[in-house]
Amino acid sequence: MKYWIYLNRMQVSKEKLFNQLKNSVFFKNVPDNFIQWVADRSQVLQFEQDQLVYERDAAAEKMYILISGEIVLYIEDENEEYLINGCQVGDGFGFEVLAKETLRLTYARANKKSILLAIPQKILIRIAEEFPSFQIQFELALQSLNFLMKKPMGWLQDDEVVHYINREHPLILALRVLRPLLVAFALLVLTIVLSNAEVLTGNAALWAGSIIGLLCIGWGVWNAFDWMNDFYVVTNRRVVFLEKIALVQDSRKETPLNAILSIAKHTSFSGRLYHFGDVVMRTFTGLITFRNVAYVEAVIAIVEEQWLNLKYKMVEEDADPEEVLRKQLLNETIPDDTMQQKNIDSLKEETISREYHADFLSGLLRLRLVEGDTITYRTHWFVFIRKTILPFLGLLMSLIFYLAPQQGWFGLATEGTNTYRTIMAVIGVAMAIWWYYRTADWRNDYFMITPEQIVDVFRKPFGMEERRAAPIRNIQTIEYKKQNAFGLLFNFGTVFIRIGDVEFTFDYVPNPSYVQQEIFSRFQSLKDREQKENAYLNSERLANWMEAYHRVYHDDEPSDGEEEEAQD
Repeated sequence: MKYWIYLNRMQVSKEKLFNQLKNSVFFKNVPDNFIQWVADRSQVLQFEQDQLVYERDAAAEKMYILISGEIVLYIEDENEEYLINGCQVGDGFGFEVLAKETLRLTYARANKKSILLAIPQKILIRIAEEFPSFQIQFELALQSLNFLMKKPMGWLQDDEVVHYINREHPLILALRVLRPLLVAFALLVLTIVLSNAEVLTGNAALWAGSIIGLLCIGWGVWNAFDWMNDFYVVTNRRVVFLEKIALVQDSRKETPLNAILSIAKHTSFSGRLYHFGDVVMRTFTGLITFRNVAYVEAVIAIVEEQWLNLKYKMVEEDADPEEVLRKQLLNETIPDDTMQQKNIDSLKEETISREYHADFLSGLLRLRLVEGDTITYRTHWFVFIRKTILPFLGLLMSLIFYLAPQQGWFGLATEGTNTYRTIMAVIGVAMAIWWYYRTADWRNDYFMITPEQIVDVFRKPFGMEERRAAPIRNIQTIEYKKQNAFGLLFNFGTVFIRIGDVEFTFDYVPNPSYVQQEIFSRFQSLKDREQKENAYLNSERLANWMEAYHRVYHDDEPSDGEEEEAQD
C-alpha cells in the first residue's frame, strides 16, 4: 500500500500514528478499532520548510494532523501576510473539509520540515456520521478559525496557538434582546390603557410611546453589542475571558493552564435542552468561568486536552543524553552561572525588541522605562494632570493677577500695589510648592517587572514608603480593566495580578493590555527556563549515574594478574 511506502520512507511507526490520533480531542470518543481503521486509510506526507500544504480558496479534500514540525495558517492581503494561527505537534487543521463550502479559508505553510497525517474527506464523513462528538469538535474548530480571521489577537505570543474561541450560546442573545421587547410591550400596553382612561392625552401618549420604543430598542441593541464583544479563548498556554462594554469597560482576564486545579461543568434544565452550560475552572485563588457556551462537554474536552498536554509535556529542547554524558566524562559541564547569564541576556533582548508604541506625553514623562532586564511603569499622564491641575491653575492665576496691575488688566490700579503683589507672590510660591509635591507624589508611585518578581512601590514625599514584591512564578490570574470612558479614550487602566491570597494592582498604567501581555510573557519565559534547566539537570544526573556505574564496574572487574592467580 502507498501508506506503508510513506511509513517506511519517513520512519513513522504505526503505533505513533495511532497514539497521535487517540490523544487528539477529535477522536476522544472514537473506539480504538475505528482509530486504527482511520490510520490505515490515511497518508503520511512530508513537507519541507516554507513549502505550502494548501492554498487559500483551494478545494478542501483532507484534514491534517501534525506529527512533527510546525505549521502556520495565514492570509495574504496586498502582498502582506497576516498570521491567523499556528499548529504544533498533535494539533489538527484543515477543518473546512466538512464545511458546506469546502474551500480553504487560509494558506497553510510548513515553518520547518514537517510530517503530516492526511485524512481523506470520505473517512471524516463516515466518522462524523458514526460519532456526533467528532462533528461537534469540527464545528467548534471551524467557528474558531472564522473568529480568528475576523478578530485579530495581537496580545498572543509568537508560539501560542488558539484552540478555541467563541461567544455565549445564541439563545442567550435571543433572551437579552427579548427582555427589552417584553418591557416595551408591557409599557406600551400600559400607555394605551392610560390614554383610553383619559389619564394621558393623545399627544402625551404618543410621546410616551415613542420614548419607550426608542429606549427599549436602544437597550436591545446595547445588549446585542454586549453579547458580540464577549469572547472565551483557550490557547496552548492559558484560558482567557475577553469582555468589552461600549463606553464603559474593556477587560481581559486570563489564567495560565498550569494554575488550574480542576475543571467542572454547570448546566441548567434549559442548558441541557439546548446543549449549553458553564465551564468552571478552579484555581488556588478562585474561579474563572466560561458562561453559557455551546457544547459545554466539547469545550471541557478542549480545555482538558491543553491542560494535560501542558502538565505532562516534555521539553522539545531536552539536552541530548549522549552529549551530556560526553561532556560530563570530559569535565566540560556548563557552569550554572553561564546558563543563567544566557537566559537573562535572551530575556533582555526579547524585552527590548518588543514593540511598544507610546504617545507623545507618555514618552515625554517616561511612563515606561526599560533598564536592563527590568521594566518600570508609572501611572498614566491623565492621572498626573488630574493630580496637578489645581496647583497648576492656582500658580497660573496667581501669576496673572500678579501682572494684572502693571498691564492694566481687570481694571486694577497701578499705584499702591506692593502689598497686593507680595500676597500674590506668596500665593504663587505656595502653589508652586504644592505643584512640586503633587508631581513628586505621582513620580514616587511606580511598578516594576523583573525576570523573577513584580514590585509595587508606593511612597509619599517626605513620608513613609511601602514596597510589595511577589515571585512571578506563583501568578494565578492576570486581569486588566479599562473602567470608564476616559480609560477607553486615553488607553489606560488597572492590571490585577492574583498571587496566592494577595492581589497586586498596577493602577492606571498606560496600555494595560500590553502590560498584562508583558507580565504573562515573563511568567511563561520563567516557566520555560525552569523546565529546560530541570531537563538539563535530569540529563546531567543520568550522566553521573552512568559514570558511577562504569567506574564501579571497572573497579570490580579482575585484572589480568588476578585472573592468572585464580587459574593457578
